[in-house]
Amino acid sequence: MLLVTAKRILLAVFIFTFVKCANVQAQPKVLHTGVSIKQLAVLGHNTVRIRRDPVTGDLYVLQNNGIIQRVNFSSDSSSATLTTVYTTSDHGLNAPLGMTFGSDGTMYLVGNDSTSVLGTATIVKGIPDTVGGETRTWSVIATTVPYAYGNIYNHRMSGIILNPTGDSLYVNSGAGTDHGEVENGYREVGLTSIILRLPVDGNDVILQDDRSWLRSNGYLFCEGIRNEFDFAYDGNGDLIGVENSGDRDDPEEINWLRPGLHYGFPWRISTDITPQQFTPYDSHSDPLLSPYAWGGGNLYKTFSNDTSYPAAPDSITFTYPIPSYGPDADHFRDTATGQVMDASQSGTTISSLTPHRSPDGIAFDRDSILAGDLKGSGFVISVATSRLVSDLGDTSQDLLVVNLVKDTGNYAAHVTRMISGFNSPLGEELVGNRLFVAETGLEQPNGAPKLWEITLPTSGATGIKTTNEKSATFQLRQNYPNPFNPTTKISFSVPELAEFTLSVYNLLGQKIRTLVHGTVAPGDHVVEWDGRNSQGQSVPSGVYFYRLSQGSRVIATDKMILLK
Repeated sequence: MLLVTAKRILLAVFIFTFVKCANVQAQPKVLHTGVSIKQLAVLGHNTVRIRRDPVTGDLYVLQNNGIIQRVNFSSDSSSATLTTVYTTSDHGLNAPLGMTFGSDGTMYLVGNDSTSVLGTATIVKGIPDTVGGETRTWSVIATTVPYAYGNIYNHRMSGIILNPTGDSLYVNSGAGTDHGEVENGYREVGLTSIILRLPVDGNDVILQDDRSWLRSNGYLFCEGIRNEFDFAYDGNGDLIGVENSGDRDDPEEINWLRPGLHYGFPWRISTDITPQQFTPYDSHSDPLLSPYAWGGGNLYKTFSNDTSYPAAPDSITFTYPIPSYGPDADHFRDTATGQVMDASQSGTTISSLTPHRSPDGIAFDRDSILAGDLKGSGFVISVATSRLVSDLGDTSQDLLVVNLVKDTGNYAAHVTRMISGFNSPLGEELVGNRLFVAETGLEQPNGAPKLWEITLPTSGATGIKTTNEKSATFQLRQNYPNPFNPTTKISFSVPELAEFTLSVYNLLGQKIRTLVHGTVAPGDHVVEWDGRNSQGQSVPSGVYFYRLSQGSRVIATDKMILLK
């Protein structure tokens, strides 16, 4: 068995070639009403991505050994087989980590090659020779000069996505260190811990290992990221990324990525200040440093009193991750005492997820076609296999629902666990109400990695088992303001004199307050909710549903978010 820590996921993908799997993985456990999951196929241990070609509708699986396979569904869509369509001999990349498609079906890949500490990264595109065809003409958009991206902490270039106008690619280039320490004589360099912006029509661009050069030539999108392994656009058109923290117990990040901003690394990880930049630093008394962190006997060498740690430039204003109100994936250690805390239960927030979960995939219901609390939500998979996260009282290898809400120009998140028990999931793709999750299967006892299809409820099958029969005669409108604190107004219209009920429910489908119950005249009505339950107690921050019904008939349901 190959044992891998959460933070070494990319290194493991590079060196994992073959494992004999003696046991069978159990079915992942669904924790949300109206959601179902089924296994489609068995995957290779090198699997890193799954993406859909918008022209053909086909799904493609990317392996880190250069193989790209098409997913072929059975006639009844109950299972699938895989057909290899491209290899390194086609696209030229020995170790690709990222894949995306353009609206015209062009495939974009990013890959890495290394010799010891130094290496290069290359971004290529494959344009279909015919519309919807699989024969492609490949070319190099850009490649880097050799640069130092570390040894143990080797994050390389991975996530890749097109901007909404389709003229630029954003490419993640992860950190070469854990927390900005010296690795093999190098700290972070010009081409590490940044997100690049590259033109899709670029032709053999040579990217220099110089931050000023990248900035002046328009290739630097943002900086100060540690490892934004995946990113996606939400329904507002904003780019949201998931980022791994280091081996110290600093929270994992969900970032709203914007041009020209600096997200703190290496001087800050999440909202925690990196202590090695100050002297004296004693790693043995650091309350956020676990003896199970990567490095083994070298742990306290890596986390050392770093007297030459560079100071943060005075000109930098750091941008912080999105805060989460939980209730799941929100454990952390108190930076003074080391005590494990549950953020939502202790009345605070975390920016953004429990340390060491290793979030590595994100997708959004951009068109808001899903029901209930899933409407417009993001879906985040986490790959960690380490004891580090369990020591914090949390789990990983799961699928989270992330509700993002903008408040005064910034985002806040509400996070719940939807499915647990995956085998190191490393890729996801949302197609309508079907979410596909591809595992890489790092842990031998869990068996071979699988491709899973998750079916999510659309309107008419919400998390509290209601129907949604909005029409011109009955209207239940979005509450205002939303999110709100402490009060919000709900308006609705009914066409006839009859008895109606308007009630508020929590995420578990439990009724917490009835706002209207009785005879209602035809026309428009407005009701105010003060954020209290039927006992007059203030309810906590989170997602709530309001439902209009007539007798046993549910007319409409919508959601609202209380942020305190």
